[in-house]
Amino acid sequence: MSIMDFQIDGLVAAPFTPMKDNGELNLSLIEPYVDYLVSQGVLNTFVCGSTGEGASLSMAERKMLAEKWVSAGKGKLTNVIVHVGGCSITDSQELARHAESIGAQAIASLPTCVFRPTTGKQVAEQLQIIGAAAPSLPLFYYHLPDMSKVNIMVEDLFDALETVKVPTFRGCKYTDYNMMDFGRCLVHSNGKYIMMYGRDEQGLCALVMGATSFVGSTFNYSGKVYNRMRAAYDNGDLEAARKEQSMSQALKRARVLTNGPGMDIGLNKYIMSMVSGMDFGPPRPPMQRRSEEELAKIKAKLQACGFFEAVK
Repeated sequence: MSIMDFQIDGLVAAPFTPMKDNGELNLSLIEPYVDYLVSQGVLNTFVCGSTGEGASLSMAERKMLAEKWVSAGKGKLTNVIVHVGGCSITDSQELARHAESIGAQAIASLPTCVFRPTTGKQVAEQLQIIGAAAPSLPLFYYHLPDMSKVNIMVEDLFDALETVKVPTFRGCKYTDYNMMDFGRCLVHSNGKYIMMYGRDEQGLCALVMGATSFVGSTFNYSGKVYNRMRAAYDNGDLEAARKEQSMSQALKRARVLTNGPGMDIGLNKYIMSMVSGMDFGPPRPPMQRRSEEELAKIKAKLQACGFFEAVK
């Protein structure tokens, strides 16, 4: 299969990285985790991204985690996309080569952090270096300006790719609120690139604009909600689709209407543990678990909005 033949449709979970209380990886949870995602109708994963705490893991841990997802997903998951971005572009090359060697279906990369690119052309040049390390794998740009602080228009990146050749480039994981830029990218080069939308609470907006693939952290425990939304939209039932999107928005509000930080990995792991019955453990420092008082408030808000019934 050629790079341009690679396709992805539907939900892509950005999985949490299970950890033991002492901070070590809990790789034994990955196999039942895969089965749980499949039961939610989620058949694709985006491993070692921001939700997966990739930036807090060592190179060895990232490799072990990628290996486990690929092996556990065989025959069950359609695609395992491995995120290879980091501070060092040479580390990204090594992770890209490793992902190719273990049989991942695709790779993705944030721009380098600390020393950051500032233009679409500079991002394209970084992707060119990373892509060359894994010439058989489709490569996606991970656009997350809230965290990467690389505030380019992705359309400018696509324009730059007309001259900065990246033969393996396949599209973008677009985690931003700029729907004009997203829409321009969807139609760029006659729709050549795959645009995976990454703001769960605005998925219906992206559907209307023509998106067909979505990456998100809340898909881990509410995949059924989003699949119902997609099915309702495809069937022309906008009222039902809006109802399901409203549930995902109520979930986000329940997470932020408490003291302290709004969205964090520790809280998301807590919700995942409650819903799935599996213990995902703590996040890596500097992220922290919420206090028991805060968690009780959040659980009450989730119960009040009907979240636990919706995700069954």
